[in-house]
Amino acid sequence: MSTEVNVENATVNLILTINGYAHLVGMSQDNLDAISYLVKQATEVVVPTGRNQLELNEFLNYKS
Repeated sequence: MSTEVNVENATVNLILTINGYAHLVGMSQDNLDAISYLVKQATEVVVPTGRNQLELNEFLNYKS
């Protein structure tokens, strides 16, 4: 069964992994807007995790 999800108002979060370690990224608002647009347009499947950002970070063993 397929359910359509509107990602227009979704937030895109970026974590860059270098040598197995997660790094936060910084960029201009224009670049972030462009990447967010591309990610949203390219999205084909959304898999709900049932978790918020903090719970997902804990599950991934990501320490901020």
